[in-house]
Amino acid sequence: MPTALPEAQAAPNRQRQAEAARPILQALARVMVTDRRAVTLASARGEILLANLSSQRLGIDRESLLQHLDWQALCNTARRSGSAAARWQRETHSFEGEVVHVPLGSAEGFLLRLAESDQESTWLRNRARAATLMRVAHDLRTPIQSLLASAEALTRRDGPGLTEETAHRMRRAAGLALDQVSNVLSVIRGEQSLRGGQPDEDFRLADEVTALVALVEPIAAARATEVVLTLETPPDLTLHGPLRFVRALCQNLIDNSVNHGGGRVELRLTAKPLSAALPLSDGAAELWRVQMELSDEGGGLPAEHRARLAEVLARPGDAEGRDITGSDQRPSAGLSVLAHALRQLGGEMTVADRGADCQALPAQSEERVIGTVFTATFTLPRAPALPQPAAEPQGGGALPLAARQILLVEDSPSSRDWITHMLRHAGAEVTSVGSGPEALALLARVEYATRIELVLTDVTLPRMTGIELAERLSRGDPAASLVWRGPVVGLTAHADDRIRAACLRAGMVTVLEKPIQAEDLASGLNAVLSGSAPAPRAAAAGQGGDSPIDAEVSQSLISQIGVEKARDFMLRALREARQVQTELLRDGIGPDTGRRLHAATGACGLTGLRAIERVLRLTEAEVAVTNPCLEPLCDQLDDALSRTEQAIGELGA
Repeated sequence: MPTALPEAQAAPNRQRQAEAARPILQALARVMVTDRRAVTLASARGEILLANLSSQRLGIDRESLLQHLDWQALCNTARRSGSAAARWQRETHSFEGEVVHVPLGSAEGFLLRLAESDQESTWLRNRARAATLMRVAHDLRTPIQSLLASAEALTRRDGPGLTEETAHRMRRAAGLALDQVSNVLSVIRGEQSLRGGQPDEDFRLADEVTALVALVEPIAAARATEVVLTLETPPDLTLHGPLRFVRALCQNLIDNSVNHGGGRVELRLTAKPLSAALPLSDGAAELWRVQMELSDEGGGLPAEHRARLAEVLARPGDAEGRDITGSDQRPSAGLSVLAHALRQLGGEMTVADRGADCQALPAQSEERVIGTVFTATFTLPRAPALPQPAAEPQGGGALPLAARQILLVEDSPSSRDWITHMLRHAGAEVTSVGSGPEALALLARVEYATRIELVLTDVTLPRMTGIELAERLSRGDPAASLVWRGPVVGLTAHADDRIRAACLRAGMVTVLEKPIQAEDLASGLNAVLSGSAPAPRAAAAGQGGDSPIDAEVSQSLISQIGVEKARDFMLRALREARQVQTELLRDGIGPDTGRRLHAATGACGLTGLRAIERVLRLTEAEVAVTNPCLEPLCDQLDDALSRTEQAIGELGA
């Protein structure tokens, strides 16, 4: 029969894969059994392949692996860069470790190795913190130089007056520099928490590189250096990956050439899709190959500098860029940051001399050298597409937000994606960002400022609250040459009188409360855009009964996107709540705890996870008191998470 052939062919293939992997597994098993550290080999889905005695004593199994670690994200990072830092919490002890990618022939595995003792964990944690501070301190240099160069140019008295266009560029560069400082500080907060590192995120490649070039323009002008950017990539190409390392790589390349590259620096950015998806990863993420080619006129790279660069890029290094093979030589901070960023992106770099024809010269060429060509390449997946909205709402009629241009500012990834879907389902064209500074940077650009009609922002945001964002938008921002004027609508899971009053004083037209139904959100924003702001709506009361999921919300989700995608949105919100609970138990109450709880509360409310939402609201209130008692609430949250996860699995059954 025709259907029997693929299976008949697949069986020998699986057998060959197993035979190829067996010697590697046997070698790993021999090493692991003598290791006093907890060592576990697992698949990307969390299935345990090998585990030594120490790992078994810690209770590391598939369930705990997926519950205590963001295992899929760690595997993606390890697959890309070779390894990823990880932290395992058991009762009152926290173990530092790493996840290492292990190729197994045509298959793959991921090795979780934990520190042997608390002392070793503390040493690793302190070393990682020092490495982070070294990297971000170096990253702060360029924005601070940009601010100083902008201030000098704007206040210079002995030269000709600045044109309006030049002054605009300087103000924009200063605004970008301040945003970059905020970005770096947020990385410090993220990577110094026990949660461990910043998550991968969606970003527009062309926008990021354009902003970094604009950031260094004042520095280049002070050195009489021309910077030319050529983009050979779709302007709306959105990738998913470690944005902080893309920024670090690009910033160090440009900054170095501006400082030492002569009178003209050329940066060519190209991106091309690859046919193959990530190996053995779930789904079929479209991969894009990114290339940054930077050429200068600095007379060529001295031989000793080129050798040093080649060495630090080729040799294995720890988080600080320090050679772990025994060499006493320590590279400069700039080289360390560059090499670390490239390793985390899984990329590579070539360095060549630039000839008089502006092309890279072949090795051992006798032609005159006028500069250097740096070429960095890396591969990242395209950001996943959201579910497509229906052509028309149920029941027919015009879409309430048809062709309306809305900017959404929401820090919770699951809430951001779901609200985006709701707005697109109502006909709107949505641009979404995760913070206030990102929104300001976007609206400072003419192409967005002339198109965006309304800003919908969460009230509780990192780095800059929604209230602060509304104030900046309502009064304008001369430092960033902000030209956007339009209505701002707040969105919050806690819209009490005090918060509403603060939002209205800041310039918001109205405040909507989470959870909110798609129809209420669309009609409320339509009223604002029509010039008649709606009265604030109270959150819809969930249906009674014992079910941990709101039946009305779940049915609305299923009718719009189907059972499987509805489950996916709900599980993303559930994982966000579980992560917040883990952080609270592990780290205690910190300066960001309230915001993280608020984001999880909103995400669970939007997707109908009412049992979890109820406990999160109680936890938020308890965290705000002087001597909070969190144990009973954490027990309640455990129960709500368990019952809700089971109910999600039974949806549509």
